[in-house]
Amino acid sequence: MSKLIIANWKMNMSANAAMNFVTKISKSKNQIVIASPYTFLKRLKNQLPGFVKLASQDVSIYEGGSKTGEISAQMLKEAGCSYCIVGHSERRIFKHETDEEINTKILNLLKFKITPILCIGENIKQKKMGQTNKVLVGQLEGALKGIKKIGNFVIAYEPVWAISTFQTGKIKKSASLDNIKKAHIFIKNWLKKRFKSQSNKIKVLYGGTVTPQNSPEIFKLKVVDGALVGAASLKASSFNAIIKFN
Repeated sequence: MSKLIIANWKMNMSANAAMNFVTKISKSKNQIVIASPYTFLKRLKNQLPGFVKLASQDVSIYEGGSKTGEISAQMLKEAGCSYCIVGHSERRIFKHETDEEINTKILNLLKFKITPILCIGENIKQKKMGQTNKVLVGQLEGALKGIKKIGNFVIAYEPVWAISTFQTGKIKKSASLDNIKKAHIFIKNWLKKRFKSQSNKIKVLYGGTVTPQNSPEIFKLKVVDGALVGAASLKASSFNAIIKFN
């Protein structure tokens, strides 16, 4: 079964480096998405191989108007985006984004048929206190409030403590396979209770120090539908090693 594998470039790459990168993406049986900085979107749309889709890393809570510096869902659609990341822990922490704001962003994306990639996950303190499931439920309920017909949708389980951004050591550690499996099962069971048969269309990915070394074992877990890849997506060689999974 094919996986959905998303490269999140964050605030990296030059325009030339980005264009060069996409010429090196290996053809894969998996579904591949590039989440690019805003400034590369239009150029990438014209350069991406047909088997690669385009994503934005964020979207405004506003639909339009006098909101200097904001990028609307409609603008993303016109730029060629099929997907958009919302609720990434870096934005929750650095920009103090709330579940209410994330919910608004999701509703805006759905109006333009852009598939949201909703990031959820607990921090290290919450994990140690045994609050993982409680945190996941709170984030899911807040972000999906008022949504009855979910259609195609992506959830990315990204435990904050496993994201390289928030690790201080030189060696970055991913969540254990057991952690990943349990969280994915919990998320999928919650989605099934909430959305019934619609939940079959929802993909649940893992994100948090995904590398060419650990991705094969992660992808062997049947409950994992793919990955949101950060640092390892910045080099074509390491990203290709990940997407070649069959």
